[in-house]
Amino acid sequence: MAKLPKYRSKLEARVAVGLDGWGYESEKMKYTIHRTYNPDFIKGNIYIEVKGFFRSGDTQKYKAIHLQMLKEGKILVFVWSKPHARLRKGSKLTNATWCDKHDIKWFASDQLKELNKW
Repeated sequence: MAKLPKYRSKLEARVAVGLDGWGYESEKMKYTIHRTYNPDFIKGNIYIEVKGFFRSGDTQKYKAIHLQMLKEGKILVFVWSKPHARLRKGSKLTNATWCDKHDIKWFASDQLKELNKW
């Protein structure tokens, strides 16, 4: 007897009983949500986002913005008020380490001279 897959809900399990020959979550599909982004500061191909913290959903948003900018030859740079603050309660990542993980340049808000030199 074939082992039944685990379903994410009781409703899915009930529906599966009535379907014959259907694959359950047998494919993954990428999709794009088109949005607009209004950077805080722009100079040439460098776009600065000034942040105090990430709100819910921001990490996915800025990762997507960063990847789109790379395709267009643009550079996303964060200026953090608290670069070493945790992304969220219980997270091992800080704002700075999240940027490092995704190869996004960042500066602390007290490093504006360094940013201007860069």
